[in-house]
Amino acid sequence: LFGLIGQVAWVVENMYFNVFIYKMFHASAANISAMVAASAVAATVTTILMGALSDRIGKRKILICGGYLVWGVSILAFAFIRMDVLTPLCGSAVEAAALGVSLTIILDCVMTFFGSTANDAAYNAWLTDAGDDSNRGKIEGINAMMPLVAILVVFGGFMGFDLDQASSWTMIYAIIGAVVLVIGIAGFFLIQEAPSVNRGGSYWGNLIYSFRPSVIKGSLLLYSAIGAFAIFNISIQIFMPYLILYYEQSLGMANYVLVMAPAIILASVATVFYGRLFDKLGFMKSIIPCVVMLGAGYVILWFTVTTVPVFLGSLLMMCGYLCGMAIFGAMIRQHIPQQMAGRFQGIRIIGQVLIPGVIGPAIGAWVLRDAPQIENQDGTYSFLPDTSIWVAALVVLVILAVVLYLISLMVRKAHYDLPTEDSENSGWDIHPAPRMKRDTYSILNDGWTLNGQSIRMPFPPQSPLSGYKGKVGSKLTYETSFDLPGTFTKERTLLHFGAVDQIAEVWVNGNLAGSHKGGYLPFTLDITELVDAKGNRLVVKVTDRLDHAYPYGKQRKCRGGMWYTPVSGIWQTVWLENVADSYIKHITITPDLTGVDIAVEGVDGFTVTLNDKEYAFPGHSGRIEVDEPHLWTPDDPHLYPITVTAGEDRVDSYFALRTISIEETDGINRVCLNGKPIFLHGVLDQGYFSDGIYLPARPEEYDRDILRMKELGFNLLRKHIKVEPEQFYYACDRLGMLVMQDMVNSGGYSFLRDTALPTIGMKHRKDTGGRETPRKQFFRAHAEDTVRHLYSHPSIVAWTIFNEGWGQFDSDNLHDRVKELDSTRLIDSTSGWFAGQKSDFDSEHIYFNIRTLTPASRPLLVSECGGYSRLIGGHHYSKYGTYGYGSAETAAELTAKIVAMYEGMILPAIPGGCCGCVYTQLSDVEDEVNGLYTYDRKVCKVDKAPLQELASKLTPSA
Repeated sequence: LFGLIGQVAWVVENMYFNVFIYKMFHASAANISAMVAASAVAATVTTILMGALSDRIGKRKILICGGYLVWGVSILAFAFIRMDVLTPLCGSAVEAAALGVSLTIILDCVMTFFGSTANDAAYNAWLTDAGDDSNRGKIEGINAMMPLVAILVVFGGFMGFDLDQASSWTMIYAIIGAVVLVIGIAGFFLIQEAPSVNRGGSYWGNLIYSFRPSVIKGSLLLYSAIGAFAIFNISIQIFMPYLILYYEQSLGMANYVLVMAPAIILASVATVFYGRLFDKLGFMKSIIPCVVMLGAGYVILWFTVTTVPVFLGSLLMMCGYLCGMAIFGAMIRQHIPQQMAGRFQGIRIIGQVLIPGVIGPAIGAWVLRDAPQIENQDGTYSFLPDTSIWVAALVVLVILAVVLYLISLMVRKAHYDLPTEDSENSGWDIHPAPRMKRDTYSILNDGWTLNGQSIRMPFPPQSPLSGYKGKVGSKLTYETSFDLPGTFTKERTLLHFGAVDQIAEVWVNGNLAGSHKGGYLPFTLDITELVDAKGNRLVVKVTDRLDHAYPYGKQRKCRGGMWYTPVSGIWQTVWLENVADSYIKHITITPDLTGVDIAVEGVDGFTVTLNDKEYAFPGHSGRIEVDEPHLWTPDDPHLYPITVTAGEDRVDSYFALRTISIEETDGINRVCLNGKPIFLHGVLDQGYFSDGIYLPARPEEYDRDILRMKELGFNLLRKHIKVEPEQFYYACDRLGMLVMQDMVNSGGYSFLRDTALPTIGMKHRKDTGGRETPRKQFFRAHAEDTVRHLYSHPSIVAWTIFNEGWGQFDSDNLHDRVKELDSTRLIDSTSGWFAGQKSDFDSEHIYFNIRTLTPASRPLLVSECGGYSRLIGGHHYSKYGTYGYGSAETAAELTAKIVAMYEGMILPAIPGGCCGCVYTQLSDVEDEVNGLYTYDRKVCKVDKAPLQELASKLTPSA
């Protein structure tokens, strides 16, 4: 109510004062520009002085209500500025008109002082105090709507008034003044005092607080947003003082209200919903469409003069303007320090009112300096606004687009260093292949250079742990030297790479040893013929253009939101291994509840030693039945160590006994582990670390992450579109953590197609057909290699092929192919949406709401949900950008939101067939602050006991 009435008063000032002095006193464009500028200065000075005062006294209500009272009185005073009053005083109509312009400007500044005290300083600070990070956009969607609703009210209320008559203006000022006065009185009874305000500091200290260099430096994004807001409003103020005149006088639309009113109504409705996008998508993704709409409106109004296209242009212009006000307002409020809103109202008003109010109308007056003139009945002349105002506004809007781009770069690049507890003691010196361990190996992580500068391996060059100081381009050349250990006495020398992103050429002593494409899977080269005992030179030439024809996961050149810092080149251990001429190249283990099938590659005949008993097999495969089987479960992750021998080759490995299946229980299809129903209580694990990006400082961190999640009651990690070093899967095998392994996506991503539209319910899309491409061929091959590489890890119970449609194609055929390669595990073909016919799950991603779930014949898996944000000071990565869904200030609040989601959505669906839920996510990742732990893993952001209690309720029999 206060927002609306305040804006009604401002509409009369901002739009009708211009018409008033134009019609009553034949003001020029320069006069109008001067009036707007003077009012902007008055509003700014007032807001600075009174905003600081409201903080100092710790009160907002008295300034709001008292200010409205006097504001109403000052509006009433305009009823006496009339030619019939001024002409007798001045002696001539010309002098009376000049005096009328001057008095209007002076009284406008007086009125602005009281209005800005009440509205700009106190009310806006009160509004900031009343909101939080979870509802800024929602609040601003309503608040930003008020200016245009006020225009509608004024247009509608005064539609029958003849604005060429002084009596009409007297009535307008009397009505508006009285309404504002009455609402000021009512406010003493209606308004609740603002939440606790920080009353610290002196008045003058509060006054200059937001202008201090240290405050500006510490809140650079806030001030950058205010600067962009100023440019946005300059664009608006170029045409806004002349808008009614343009419609009525230049276009000859006597009933211009009939054009503007529907545009305002539709724009206002759109803004109510659009403001909420800020809460969900953040600033950049929500402001860009506003700029596009505004620019489109300018272009249409520039080129058209007839009613229908003018209406369309006005609608787009109004939508862009109103939605932009909502998004900028939410952005600025979000970054104003809590309980200090009054001290920042001055700097806000400089961006919103002063700079635009001085520069915008001045630009408008300048471009209208040669505008057409019309002769008035008294022989004076008035100007006609022309389309040059739209051209000028569009030019400023282009400047705004450039500034927004620079802000986006600042947001994406600026971050804090977040060392983990192992940063000072980092290293990867353990055997890289725990399922294929031999004694004769040598790790080559020392002595490397990248493009001539030293680098610490195996960390990617973009990570702090790598120590690399050079620029990371698309071409990377790694070099090191090595000697063969004296223990390398067998015939063949193998060179292993854990992972190299994306295309690698390997040169040994100047000879090409081989190449590899991909970025997430290991590869091996036989370099026996290329090495000497001493003084070998190893060069790895890498090309990484972040080519989407290859798997790339969550990497993006410019990180931000749900996209992260890219990694390039070698990012896992490089190592040598010495083997006999005939050696075991691969071991495949398929378990069930009584034993295992074992297959080997590279040899004919092998022996397996288990519990001091030998099992000899003459061919490439065999079966071992286990006495008194000890089954593997998350609560009891029993592993059987084995030794596989073939001739002179000896490999240490292990297996576990377990099955994963879907079986009908009491008429409901349920996921079963070892034949017993289990609820997949999962958490999204993206495998990012604050100091090593794709690698933790030490492999022991995998153990800690697993144990952290087990402590919170989780039994599954969804390894999200990334393949980890084998130490991760070995840790899950040892510690009892189920894994749902994603394939790594390739192909393009569209926010509109793959995220926005499905989020609002458009979840069906055909993925068959289309031409065959190298990208699709590589994805198939990479998926097959991923299954082959990880097949024997008992912790992995399911594969995810596509996530949210990213690069999705032929999902049913790929389901069949993965099932052909691995019939022992479950498959989520399309996680989130765009489901085909074939999958073991009905897979849903549910953010932003809690809704009733109705499982169908297939088990229902909520494969992503939650993602509630909590920012922990000193433990967050991004300086300016945060990303997540909703917000919480305390551990108790965050925990309560999580528990409420499970109790309201997941628990009720379990009896009907909900088989699992994957909460987003294990830890914060860069801009994302929706983890259960901070990015550096130093702070648990939730209360553990309630989550442990929740986990005890998540059973299929519940």
